[in-house]
Amino acid sequence: MVAQSRQAIRSWALWTLTVPAFLLVVLVDLGAIGYGVHAFTERPSWRGLDVVFALTVSALIAVEGARRVESRRRRGGALHKDLAPAWMIAAAVILHPALAILVVVLLRIWWRIRAGKCIPYRWAFSTAVCVLAVGAAHAVFLSARHLTGDGGLGLVVSMAAGAFAYVVTDTLLCGLAISLIIPGSNRRETVGGLDDLCTDATAATLGCLLAAACLVTPWFAFVAIPITLTAQRALLLAQFETEAQTDPKTSLTRVDWWRRRTEQMLRTARNQHEPMAVLLIDIDHFKLVNDRHGHLVGDEALRAVATILRSAIRAKDVIGRFGGEEFVIALPDTGIDEATVTADRLRNAVANSPLAAMCAGVLDDPDLDPDTFQLTVSIGVAVYPNDGATVDDLLLRADRAMYAAKAAGRNRVRLAADTVLLHQFPESAEPLAPAPRPVR
Repeated sequence: MVAQSRQAIRSWALWTLTVPAFLLVVLVDLGAIGYGVHAFTERPSWRGLDVVFALTVSALIAVEGARRVESRRRRGGALHKDLAPAWMIAAAVILHPALAILVVVLLRIWWRIRAGKCIPYRWAFSTAVCVLAVGAAHAVFLSARHLTGDGGLGLVVSMAAGAFAYVVTDTLLCGLAISLIIPGSNRRETVGGLDDLCTDATAATLGCLLAAACLVTPWFAFVAIPITLTAQRALLLAQFETEAQTDPKTSLTRVDWWRRRTEQMLRTARNQHEPMAVLLIDIDHFKLVNDRHGHLVGDEALRAVATILRSAIRAKDVIGRFGGEEFVIALPDTGIDEATVTADRLRNAVANSPLAAMCAGVLDDPDLDPDTFQLTVSIGVAVYPNDGATVDDLLLRADRAMYAAKAAGRNRVRLAADTVLLHQFPESAEPLAPAPRPVR
């Protein structure tokens, strides 16, 4: 029994984290425990339990009512924002920290029961973040109220400051954790985009209104339920827009959206007389991965390569999935020399990355030998204006350059300016006929 317990402990996903991520998770958890112990030891009485009951029950009703909507929205990515913090913000503002923590713990336990399978350390970390965010909101609320007084406007300012403190604490801690746990995550994936900020603002505003209503009577908390359910459905609009432009396998942009963005960038380059580069990237021998390890491993490898490429480019560069195992990147304000350096850096990043570990960590496949499971990419480079004046021209020249890289032995970078026509490739059986695409 003891041996089984030790084996179970060793199998915890917590031990798979990098040292910085592990330290962050542990420090946040310990900080929340310490703050909770301090809050409960100084609690003078249990007055306010009626507010705890009203906020908790109304929050649970709202969460259950929006379950289908939230299940649909959770498919959109790793970072998830909803309106659940509204009740925690209200609790942090009008309750003693001990009772506010009680609201947080009850809501998080219910979420754990209803969620089914989850990664324990992530649930504990998320709960700890909520506890610390509640503590920050309460401290800022009291400080602001001391400065502004107990008047009407002062109370509004104090509540807004407390809600802001909650959102900032939650965003920073969660964003830092995501960046450490998932290397290569960009700013949108760690702290969110404009839609996520709007969701945070809505939750903060609703939290202030809930707090003000509960100061009159706790039962006003139930009035917020239909408001929340309606707002949750409105959040699906942003979800649909994101899904329409995102490739589901790699989380990169779809090629049609990439093309629209690139055409805008090309117009800017033309107006400002600046160069712009297009890279077409293809994974070498990718079919062998599916044949040897199956399509599930192939999909994970595709996602891993997409993550590597995305993490190795600039924020202003636009990357998309071109189709199959091909990727395309637009590099604004980039000439031939800089584009060549970028392409070679991307090629090296893929060739030297621990793909076996990245895939095995998800699929737990013992057959993924790090010494044999390696991938390389061939990259073609085309640059405006020398290689073409339109996006189609640049793609065509980059495509030819990419297949020239494959014909030269793969795991190479080739420039459109240095490539020959496709009918001159060695794979062609007829010298004057277009050659079939070589096996990848």
